[in-house]
Amino acid sequence: MRHQGVGARRRPAVMADHPGWRRDGQGRLRRLLRSPDAVWLAVATPSSGGGHEIEVELVDGRPGAAPRVDVVDPATLTETGSRLREVLLARGPVTRARSSDLWDALVGAVFRCTMPAEQARGLYRDAAIGLGECYGTRLGREQLFPEPAQVLDLSDDVFDVYGLALVRDRLRTAASTVRALRSGWQRLSWDVLYTCLAQLPRDGSLIAGAAVADLSGDFRFVVSSDFLVRNRVHRLEPASSWPQDALRFSPRWQAMTGIQRSDWTLLILADPVRHATDP
Repeated sequence: MRHQGVGARRRPAVMADHPGWRRDGQGRLRRLLRSPDAVWLAVATPSSGGGHEIEVELVDGRPGAAPRVDVVDPATLTETGSRLREVLLARGPVTRARSSDLWDALVGAVFRCTMPAEQARGLYRDAAIGLGECYGTRLGREQLFPEPAQVLDLSDDVFDVYGLALVRDRLRTAASTVRALRSGWQRLSWDVLYTCLAQLPRDGSLIAGAAVADLSGDFRFVVSSDFLVRNRVHRLEPASSWPQDALRFSPRWQAMTGIQRSDWTLLILADPVRHATDP
């Protein structure tokens, strides 16, 4: 399902869907990532021939397994008779850095399911700068979104000041869940973790699907009726007969994508977020 060899056709474009990504003054995309014992810096540098070179390096903590970076090539998609494959082929392969930390993944999923990506990046960045921990990197100072314990200690007024009122309750619930699971989530299968997270109130299945997809790299966890998937399919294939209704869209999407639903879903969702803007 994951494809590392994209050949000489073109370098993959980075999928900057997590709100932690930002563009710096040199045109690079940068993001800090947590792992159980460390903090890492991911840097995606534009390539002269298109796409990006992506590097992940240790910033703080103990060296160990670095966050995974996946490459998905639309050339491997099976022909389905849909024009979507042709559109995705024209856009080329995609590379994506997985989150290695449940809290990072849940924060990204909460923002994803609540507001547009551009707004999410701005609010995430403001909260990271004002409330999060700062780390020195070879490219300068970078900040992480505040940790679960900090989020649980924030007053309603602080959420309001940082524009986080809309996600306040979801972030508090997510923080409580992470604190309850501790490191135990790492011993759960992805299916079991999804089931646990899907119990969260208010869009639990959507948030769980996005978070587990981020952690596992398996985008089958994104629900097949997902609004963003439907929206992108309709935009990329506007003359098609894809249903607008979620209940009718879901079985058709599953039938068309089959065992490649993870790659289809990732490539569809990557299209509008290949080039994150600096908030």
